[in-house]
Amino acid sequence: MGLILVYTGDGKGKTTAALGLVVRAYGHGLRSIVAHVMKTLIYRGQWVGEYLALSKMSDLVEVYYMSDIALRTPREVFNRAIERSVEVKPFLLILDEINNAVDNGLMSASEVIEGIRKLPSEVNVVLTGRGAPREFLEIADLVTEFRAVKHYYDRGVVGVMGLEW
Repeated sequence: MGLILVYTGDGKGKTTAALGLVVRAYGHGLRSIVAHVMKTLIYRGQWVGEYLALSKMSDLVEVYYMSDIALRTPREVFNRAIERSVEVKPFLLILDEINNAVDNGLMSASEVIEGIRKLPSEVNVVLTGRGAPREFLEIADLVTEFRAVKHYYDRGVVGVMGLEW
């Protein structure tokens, strides 16, 4: 098992920081898998920006989302990402919003940790989302807590294309 990074807290930027690592890895010619375990491809009738960008890096980046066709639950997205990571041994596996999936009772911390333990040693894992469970914090090599100081959401500005999706 490689390094485990946890991005958690109530502040904005957890997914953005994780995707920044994907861009960095891509720049070095390294493969990544991104599993958005609590997100879909479409928001307000449009493709989400991160999918549009990552699809242009498809030579080295695989992306998994929940959909009506194949991967319908957070657990299915997670399991597919683990299976692919065992097969292709990416440098980086992003499990986006996995903390939320556990916090909301859709998965257990132990099943996530069990899946991570199956990964080859060259796979580094990033776990994002609010409410990271204690078990994730204990196994992590790095924990960064994003803290909200001020947010335009509090003024009623919601879902800005290019900033949120």
